[in-house]
Amino acid sequence: ELEVSGEERVGERVYEQVFNIICSLYETDFEDQGLEMLKEQSDRIDDWRLLNYRYELGEKDQVITILLARLMHDKPDVRVSAANALGNLGNSSETVVSALFARFQDDNSDVRWRAAIALGNLGNSSETVVNALLAKLEDSDAGVRDRAAVALGNSDNSSETVVSALLAKLQDDESRVRSGAAYGLGKLGNSSETVVNALLAKLQDDESRVRSGAAIALCSLGNSSETVVNALLAQLQDNNYSVRGWAAIALGNLGNRSETVVNALLAKLQDNNYRLRRWAAIALGKLGNSSETIVNGLLSRLQDEHRFVRRETTQALGKLGKTSNHVLPTVIQWIEQHQDSDYVGRGIDVLWYLVVGEE
Repeated sequence: ELEVSGEERVGERVYEQVFNIICSLYETDFEDQGLEMLKEQSDRIDDWRLLNYRYELGEKDQVITILLARLMHDKPDVRVSAANALGNLGNSSETVVSALFARFQDDNSDVRWRAAIALGNLGNSSETVVNALLAKLEDSDAGVRDRAAVALGNSDNSSETVVSALLAKLQDDESRVRSGAAYGLGKLGNSSETVVNALLAKLQDDESRVRSGAAIALCSLGNSSETVVNALLAQLQDNNYSVRGWAAIALGNLGNRSETVVNALLAKLQDNNYRLRRWAAIALGKLGNSSETIVNGLLSRLQDEHRFVRRETTQALGKLGKTSNHVLPTVIQWIEQHQDSDYVGRGIDVLWYLVVGEE
């Protein structure tokens, strides 16, 4: 009854436990009976969830066959879901791996991306998959090399062989491959001097997508050395908004609260591009610096013309207020002073976040 009630009725945690309990019937006397009862309620159970049940309760081959067929479906969203499911099931047979590699050539970018992530997941437990991905780094098709780099990053295999191969791809002739290699290196989490220096060099790449990829990677690695911070500060002046944005996010994640960093991010709250204002708000929220200057700077964005900026500002102030006693009274004062503002509700949202919590 709990299973067919659905997640919205019973809650995510209960729904998850129901799945685990039913799956525990595998190789017990109740396995067949349990699976049959689930199939009888197929019209009330999510199709993908039922496939997971079938896989866990003894119908592995049948489910793999179904998913491989769906990987060829006319609708891209079905192919995406099939690739995702195959990556999560952990079956790294030659048939599955070959089918996912074939999706590297899919005409839909979401399918290509999901196939790469799926192969990366399978690479966690399969040296064969990792070796196949390494070979794909030398494919004549730049798109395949790019997806292979992304997949290797998601494999969590940070061996010297994998890291060296991705470092080499930072010099690829195609910008999307260099960007994919940067992403992969960031995901692997190897923060050696060699990797960091290679990524810093890519912040100067001629192509903006590569500079963005390098900033994203440095954001993930957590190296907050003066060299890295200064390089990211310089990228806040890049002529491409995406590079500037990822540099801002990286600075927030690295947690450097120096006056130079704070002032640079505060300046981006006034950027003409709403995306930059949004990313600056996110970064300031992550820094954890709840100085009066920062709080007032964020409060001014509660009246931003763009709703995404207002939303991220609300969340940033909420985060800062969790660690500082002076944010709450400042927000209350702001609400009192802006009773006639069309955006006073955002101040109330911050107040709710601080008093009640995220829920």
